Amino acid sequence: MLGKFEKVYVHPSQFSERVYQDYLSSFSLKEINHKFHYDSFKQSQKWLKIHEEFSPARQDDNCIDAYAKCFQKTAEILDGFSVAATQEHPLSLNLISLGCGGGEKDHLLVSHIFNTQRALTYYPVDVSLSLAIISAQKVRSAFSNLSIQPIVCDLLQSNDLISLINDKDKDKRNIITFFGMIPNFSPNEILPILSNFLERGDLLLFSANLAPGFDYLQGIQKVLPQYDNELTKEWLITVLLDVGVEREDGTIQFQIEEDSQNHHIQRIAAYFELKKDLSFNLGDELIEWKNRERIRLFFSYRYTTSTIKEMLRSYGIDVLAYWEPASQEEGVYLCQKF
Repeated sequence: MLGKFEKVYVHPSQFSERVYQDYLSSFSLKEINHKFHYDSFKQSQKWLKIHEEFSPARQDDNCIDAYAKCFQKTAEILDGFSVAATQEHPLSLNLISLGCGGGEKDHLLVSHIFNTQRALTYYPVDVSLSLAIISAQKVRSAFSNLSIQPIVCDLLQSNDLISLINDKDKDKRNIITFFGMIPNFSPNEILPILSNFLERGDLLLFSANLAPGFDYLQGIQKVLPQYDNELTKEWLITVLLDVGVEREDGTIQFQIEEDSQNHHIQRIAAYFELKKDLSFNLGDELIEWKNRERIRLFFSYRYTTSTIKEMLRSYGIDVLAYWEPASQEEGVYLCQKF
C-alpha cells in the first residue's frame, strides 16, 4: 500500500503562510504572481491545454527535433563523463528539472541519458503540486526503476534548494533543466538564482521563447496570437474569478512593452482593465480597485539567441551548442557553467 503513495517535498517557499502573503501582495499591488495561475488542478489543466494547442514544442516537428538533438548531444557528453569516471567512483547524476510543467521534455531527456552505467535521480520541481506529480508519474510510467523525488517550491525564494539536494545526494553531478521558464521571470531576478544552482562543469539545458525573423518587434507581433486567444484568456482570468471578480467587470488586453530594467528586450503582457470600481475581501484584507485601473495578469519575454548567449555569459554560463527550428520561435540551448 505504501508503494502507491507519491512522496513530495515542499520547500518553505511554498508553506501556507508565505504563499498567503504572496497572494495578498499580488492583489494589493495589482500584479498577479505567475505562480497563482498554476495553483489548482483546474488551472494546471487549463495551462496544459494551452501548451498542447500553441507551444512549438508540441506542434512543430522541427522544434521537437531541436530538443531531441539537444538531448542526444547531452547523452554524448555524459558518455564522456562516464569514461572519465572510475570503478570506485562511477558517474552518478541528479536531473533537476526547474519548472517541470507536464514532464514531456523530461520524459524524452531521460530516455536519452538513463542507462545501466550510471545512477540517476530525477527531481521534477515546480510551483504547482499537481504539475510536479504529473511529471513524476509521466516519467515513472516509462522508467519504473528510476529514483524520482518531486519538489514543490517558488524558485525566486528557493536559493537554498540546490544545497538541500546536494546534501541529500553527495558526490553526484547535476544536470539542470530550465525549459520554457525564462520568459516568465525578470532576467535580473532569475538568472542569479539559476547560476547559483550550477557548479563548475555542471550542464544546463535551457529553452527560450524567441522573436522570429530579422526584425525583433515584428517577430513579437507575429507570435502575439499564441497569447491573445480565448484559451489563454480563460486560463488567466481564473485567478480573478476565484476571488469573486466577474468576467464583465473588465476586459483582458494584451500588449508589447519594454522591460524597464532591460531596455534591449521586450515582453508580451496581459492586463485586466476594469470597467468599474471593485472591492472584495481576501481574509482580513480589503482589496479596492478603481475603474480603469489595470491588473497585470501575466508577462512573457521574447529573446534572440544572441541576447540569450550574452545574458548567460554574464552569469558564468557558456552556450556549448544551440538549436532553433525553422520557425525561429523557440531556441534550445546546451550550456555549461565555467
